[in-house]
Amino acid sequence: MATLTLDLPEAPRPQAAYRLAADCPRCGVPLVLRQNRQTGALFTGCSAYPGCAFTEPHDSRVQTLSTAVVQAVQRLAAQVAQAQAEARCQVAAAQAAAQRQVAAERATLERSVRQLIALAHPDRWPNTPLAHELTVALVALRETLRPGPHVAPPAEGTATAA
Repeated sequence: MATLTLDLPEAPRPQAAYRLAADCPRCGVPLVLRQNRQTGALFTGCSAYPGCAFTEPHDSRVQTLSTAVVQAVQRLAAQVAQAQAEARCQVAAAQAAAQRQVAAERATLERSVRQLIALAHPDRWPNTPLAHELTVALVALRETLRPGPHVAPPAEGTATAA
């Protein structure tokens, strides 16, 4: 039995390409770093090849610069994200402090209104229609100071179901 051997040409290997932080001056698509198959030399070429055949010798300083720029942008993006998180925390703390202050002021006002109601109550000032009107107004004011949904007081002269 005989053995047959064939010398086949080498199949072209896919070429490794590394995207650079620059665009092709001819067509505007990203440039990539490629390696010459015969010499092994690096060169910069258009990623749209063969549609665009722009090439130029590779300058390693450009790759270093573009890598440094990418790293700087990534650091800045991380700093921005951290600053945004801190700002959200500060806003939440300020909102909580404002809510506490509003609640304390509301409680102080409510105490003052209760005291005024006690002072202006019609039982203390018999036969004084102004005392009754003042007490009704103060009770309505006290209701508006309470948190939550407010029900409009009934119009004067209308009957309410009790």
